Amino acid sequence: MPAIPAVWRIDVEPDEHQPEVRQKPWEGFVSIATLVEELRERLASRSGHAVHPTWFLRLDPDIERCFGQVDFVVRRHTELFDRLIGHKDALGIHVHPHRWDEERSVAFSDHADDAWTTRCLTVAAEAFAHCFGEPVRRSSQGGYFLTETVLDAAIAAGVEVDVTAEPGLPPKTADPSFGAYASAPSGDFRECPRRPYYPSRDRLMAPASSLADGRPILIVPLTAYDYQTALQSWPRRVAKSLLGRPRDHLPLNPWKAWPSPKTYWDLVAQAADDQPARYFAFAMRTDAPGSVTHEMIRRLLEHLPHHPIAERLRFVDPLGPEIRALATPSS
Repeated sequence: MPAIPAVWRIDVEPDEHQPEVRQKPWEGFVSIATLVEELRERLASRSGHAVHPTWFLRLDPDIERCFGQVDFVVRRHTELFDRLIGHKDALGIHVHPHRWDEERSVAFSDHADDAWTTRCLTVAAEAFAHCFGEPVRRSSQGGYFLTETVLDAAIAAGVEVDVTAEPGLPPKTADPSFGAYASAPSGDFRECPRRPYYPSRDRLMAPASSLADGRPILIVPLTAYDYQTALQSWPRRVAKSLLGRPRDHLPLNPWKAWPSPKTYWDLVAQAADDQPARYFAFAMRTDAPGSVTHEMIRRLLEHLPHHPIAERLRFVDPLGPEIRALATPSS
């Protein structure tokens, strides 16, 4: 079976969506990094290729408000980052436009203020450059929030690839990742292509029609699949096909409640081969150890070396040639 280039996006965040204002280790990050270390050799032995997740760091203004330093995670976990860099894993920024509401004493996502969303991304990019001595080239946006303004700000900051878009996902008005609330809905990904692409200068969700039309940033959407139909009985699947009903593609997020780890990886194999371009991209957050999502994701990842799909997955940098080759400005 053909190999599948895979982008493993890990958003390095505080244990809680709304952390307290005090300095403490990011235990979820430590736990996931330890799990990745345990899986590297096992997955590499199955595929014959080194395993390289991409780590996207929270370095935005709300991190400074909560932890006293915008680069707190890098300072607190220096040795851990040294190990990740030693493995030649790619690093990037993960940006939330969280803002403090003085009147309600809560943090919220200020999606409605373009100046604020731009500032959050710029602060993160500058902090990254200060920490690692090089410009940031990779980003993912928190809270499903990728807009024309945010994308242009990312390009201005030097970002060359963004791994945010979730094909099929409509705008959200409420989500734990927003904080207490959001001032406007999240991004609209219903028309997002299911393959890497360079966006048109006119519209974020449209691939460029030519080199001149393309913006200088690669969009790598998370893998989406009509898994609800795939999980139905064979007669129901056939009936839907015969009736010509549209397919409802949604992201294969590992934190969802899947019937079993095996079922999840079965769906990944089907989805990768079903897409217009064969690849797999998925995202996870460094939630607190012991939390429901942390344990669900741990079970999925621990099962992966036992699944046949592990022989085909090649975990690579989203800026690597394996992913770039799947998109052309004229696609």
